Amino acid sequence: MKNLQLWDISIRDFCVHFEEKAVICHGRGDGGSSSDIFVCGNNLILCNFDENCQKKWFKDVSEYISPENSPVNICYLSLQNSLCIGFANGELLAIGDSGVTCETVGIFNTGLLAMEWSPDQELLAIVTKEMHMVLLSCTYDPINEIKLHNQEFGEKQFITVGWGKKETQFHGSEGKQAAKIKNDIVSDDSTASDKVKITWRGDGNLYAIGFAMDGFRHFKVFDREGHLLYTSEKQKGLEDNIVWRPSGNVITTTQKIENQYKVTFFEKNGLKHREFSIPVEHGTYVENIMWSSDSEILTLQCKDTETNTQKVLLYTTSNYHWYLKQTLLFRSNQRINKIIWDNDFDISNNKKMHIILQNGSYLIYSWIWNIDHSKSNIDNDDAVVVAIDGDKLLITGFRQTVVPPPMASLEIKLESTAQAICFAPKNENVNPNSFFVITVDNKLLFYSQKEKHPLNYEAYNSQQFDKSDFPFQYHHWLWVDSQTIVCAMTDEKSTSVIELTMVNEKLVKSNSVHVRGVVTQIQAHPTNKSLLFLQFITGHIHKYNIGGFLENTNILFKVPCPRFGILPIEDSLHFIGLSHKGHLFIDNVQVLSNVSSFFIHTDFLLLTTLQHLLLCVEKNKLGLKALMEYQTNESDYVYKRKIERGAKLVIIVPNDTRTILQMPRGNIEAIQPRPLSLKIIGKYLDNLKYYEAFDLMRKQRINLNLIFDHNPKKFIANIDTFLHSIKNNSWLNLFLSDLENIDVTKTMYSSINYYAERPAVTDEISRKIDIVCEMFRAHIEKRSDKATKILPLLTTYVKKNTVDDLQKALEIIKGLKKQETSGEKIPVSSDEALKYLLYMVDVTQLFDIALGMYDFELVLLVATKSQKDPKEYIPMLNELNEMDENYKRFTINKQLKRFDKAVQSLVLCGPTRHCELKTFVKYHSLYQEALKHFSFEEEIFREISEDYGQHLKLKKYYTEAAIIYERANNNDKAIECYKEALEWELAIKLAYFWPKAQFKVLCWELVTALKEEKRHEEALIILEQFYGDPEECISYAVETSHYKKALRLCSLYDKLQLKEERILPALLEEYQNMTDLIETNRSTFLKHRERLFHVRNIKRDNPVDLYDIYTNKDADLYSDAGSTLASSSRGSSRSYRSSKNRRKHERKIASLKEGSQYEDVGLIIALHCLITSTFDLRNHVKDLTVGLSCFNMDKEAFILQKALEKLLNEMKDSFKDIWTNDFMLEATNATITAQNISEGPSVLPPGIASLELHFRIPPVIQEINWKLEGLS
Repeated sequence: MKNLQLWDISIRDFCVHFEEKAVICHGRGDGGSSSDIFVCGNNLILCNFDENCQKKWFKDVSEYISPENSPVNICYLSLQNSLCIGFANGELLAIGDSGVTCETVGIFNTGLLAMEWSPDQELLAIVTKEMHMVLLSCTYDPINEIKLHNQEFGEKQFITVGWGKKETQFHGSEGKQAAKIKNDIVSDDSTASDKVKITWRGDGNLYAIGFAMDGFRHFKVFDREGHLLYTSEKQKGLEDNIVWRPSGNVITTTQKIENQYKVTFFEKNGLKHREFSIPVEHGTYVENIMWSSDSEILTLQCKDTETNTQKVLLYTTSNYHWYLKQTLLFRSNQRINKIIWDNDFDISNNKKMHIILQNGSYLIYSWIWNIDHSKSNIDNDDAVVVAIDGDKLLITGFRQTVVPPPMASLEIKLESTAQAICFAPKNENVNPNSFFVITVDNKLLFYSQKEKHPLNYEAYNSQQFDKSDFPFQYHHWLWVDSQTIVCAMTDEKSTSVIELTMVNEKLVKSNSVHVRGVVTQIQAHPTNKSLLFLQFITGHIHKYNIGGFLENTNILFKVPCPRFGILPIEDSLHFIGLSHKGHLFIDNVQVLSNVSSFFIHTDFLLLTTLQHLLLCVEKNKLGLKALMEYQTNESDYVYKRKIERGAKLVIIVPNDTRTILQMPRGNIEAIQPRPLSLKIIGKYLDNLKYYEAFDLMRKQRINLNLIFDHNPKKFIANIDTFLHSIKNNSWLNLFLSDLENIDVTKTMYSSINYYAERPAVTDEISRKIDIVCEMFRAHIEKRSDKATKILPLLTTYVKKNTVDDLQKALEIIKGLKKQETSGEKIPVSSDEALKYLLYMVDVTQLFDIALGMYDFELVLLVATKSQKDPKEYIPMLNELNEMDENYKRFTINKQLKRFDKAVQSLVLCGPTRHCELKTFVKYHSLYQEALKHFSFEEEIFREISEDYGQHLKLKKYYTEAAIIYERANNNDKAIECYKEALEWELAIKLAYFWPKAQFKVLCWELVTALKEEKRHEEALIILEQFYGDPEECISYAVETSHYKKALRLCSLYDKLQLKEERILPALLEEYQNMTDLIETNRSTFLKHRERLFHVRNIKRDNPVDLYDIYTNKDADLYSDAGSTLASSSRGSSRSYRSSKNRRKHERKIASLKEGSQYEDVGLIIALHCLITSTFDLRNHVKDLTVGLSCFNMDKEAFILQKALEKLLNEMKDSFKDIWTNDFMLEATNATITAQNISEGPSVLPPGIASLELHFRIPPVIQEINWKLEGLS
């Protein structure tokens, strides 16, 4: 689909005339970056010209060679910075130092016919006049010599076992004699040239030599050692042109057979591969063929013997078809001497062609790939692409069809070959699909679209332009408006911008402006038709006003960009360029470095990358910002999808989703990127074009929830428009079936800019299914065509998927059945509706729902349309019909497991069914459903309550069981359950009027139960208020250490003697116990602390584990700060699969056994628990000191308080020594390492990593007021 477009042209003059047989080469003289030309003619004078055609130096080499000599070939050796020239008499000269040094490096006495250096300039292949091939090294040492005129095929001689031989084939009516006929190729000595030519493969590993032998042209293929590998097969009409494609896949030559002139390709093994015909006239022959350095352009240099003119044909291939992309015509006075393709990658992507003429002119053409397509953004633009193939235009409109090349929707035949295509401008009255073509004879042919499908064009204007001094003197054409065309014109001195205006149907030159620099691209302003933008070879962007005013834009691409476009975003313009190395520039900034193509769509900018991705951003500020930050921060605003390797953008249909990609081989693919689809769908929905939106969503498989989620309020307000637009019931059913209570604009389509910025709509979305279904039903009921919308109506009920809605759906079907029975004609029959419902709902479910409606006619209707066996449901229905109504409903509900309705039906059966009711309720635990149908006074209520209470009691819901028993007036069981639940207030409430003795027993049982639960305060309340035994109450208070309450009760009940008898001895005993406990805790604390310090010192001095065989194989994973800790407790993880072994491992970690593997970890745990329990003694000690003070025992109170205070302070002071920073860091690192083990969850972490979090830090102490001030 792409054309070869001129990128840059320059013309220079050597100011000398070259001989016809002069040898010319191109190189970088003196190792610099400048491009030099080296020429040597029959006068034996070697000249060096710089890139401006100025003579740098010359050298007369006649004194170094024999007389009557002529050069055979010349090559510049960049590695040696010298020239190598071979002469016909056999001399090889090496010239260096700008002609200062000249040395004869070899002499072949028999003379030379051809010579060619390898691409890496390490080998030199020579053919002597004796037809010997000689291979030399770069130091001119011989490597091998072979005689060309021999019958040897080569080392790779074909081996055959007879398969496929002609003798073994079936020849039909010709008989067996046909197998014996031999088709010998007859030679034609009159046409076979005796020239010898050498061509190297691009990698320098193989070379081929073409020569004549026995009246045929042959070529032989050699390797780098000069060994003969292959010899070509006999082919009639081969010419002396031969060149190896640099990529290495084919050897190219020309062949003339009868009236056909062909370019023929051979494989390296000498077998013919492919061919194509050359469109040349009789009397024209091919003088030379060559390839561009990137193997993409095949160049044919042709000569017309009748007119003595020459032309250069540039061929490219795509999808196995050869296109003639450009034709350069040269007059008889412009005889071509040499065509050279530049091999510098920095120069226009290896497509720079040097043409040197005998008259001294020097033309340099740089080519780029370009896709010529329509440029508008309106719906009338059919995305037309025109491909040039010589004198044919291959036209395809991608809005209507996708035609794979080399085919096309339309083929237009021209009188002469085409050079360039230019489409109509944007925003003009001209049809955007119109274009004009520039031909080699300087004609402008205008074409307009006649029909869209099938595509047809007609020529409506033809204009002859000024004759050119050389090919492509006028270039870079742009159709500005209906009356104006702009192009660039180049001559030897400068470049000009030419304005052409249509006056009286004649195209005349209206203005010409000289510009400084070389124009490489011309683009029109998107909206202002009088403003153009020019890109120069330096990368500068200039603004050009129609009329001749030129100004700078301060936009500079770092390198000139063959792909150049203008990106309008809101009210500003941005310039986008793509260099031949894949660098994407936006204005002055390089955005990406791996882009292969881009296209500016109506609403989006799309790019393809070398990672085989398609990127798509919306044309707004957010999208532009996301693209510019894409390399460092990938954003959801940049949509990406994978594409085929090497695919590039061809065109995108305006205001459509069809995106055309072309693969490297040439085949095309049409895709629909999701953002383009969603954007267009959004426009359709905003304009209430529901049919177009639905059709596109269905084709693109886009979630139909978007129709509602795009704008819920607008959809709700225009539901009638939606129903009027979508008349297809299947589409309506599909829409309703896809409904979900989620917002797809916030889930699967959240990356779209429009939806990402929109606030969430929660009310409508959370009830979407209900809202839409109810709206559909309401509007369908009002419509005159309600009868035709039965299936969507059923779908609204099915979508809500409740029993009630499915029942309503069945009622609709029942109504249809009644209408049919009465003889009415309806659009949708009951059978059709029922089949549809059965498709949406499981038949068993629908059968059960019909049965639950107690409508046996409906049940039979559903059953007959299902695959159910009548032997199963007919007897069941007959049996149900024999029952009374309520019991029948009970049986149905029981079968359908609708137990609440079954209970209700069974209750309605009356007292005769109470026994069955109790059994049913008890079996299914339906107590609450049954009780709500009876009053408290009924006997059945009490019976069911007894069962319910027992049920709750068995489940240990004692409080709930007690409440049920209480409602059933069964207070004894209620009190028993309250007692089990320790709800002593409620138990005493019911038992308060019991006999005193029985009530006292209950109180004592409650006290005992509360005492076991350590709820002493509540037990004391029962003893004090209800039990009636003061001494027992005081004794309980003393026993539970409530000394202050005991003192109060002594005074309350006038039992003062009990203070000395019971309270004081208990206080003294508790004082002694507490003193001993504090001392024990202190000694234990000091012991554990010192042992911990000792263990740490041992591990610090002896890093290797001395205590256990489990060494720490992962010790290097821990930080330096933690490396001083015990390695034995950080041992490797081990697998403990059983719970028994796991508990054993936990006990082992907490072990305090000296020398054990986890001793330090166990000490940490023990110290933490000891400190926590010691601090918990504070409140108890406070109560004890208060009690002692009440008996004037201040000394004992002071001693106790001081002892605890001293111990607590000592513990606090040791926190930093026990829980050091190194320990806490080591514990954290060990935990992280243990979490990353590969054995899985069955593996326990090592000791230090298994420490619970609260053990890794000092105990958290809450400060309280526990000391009595003033004790001394």
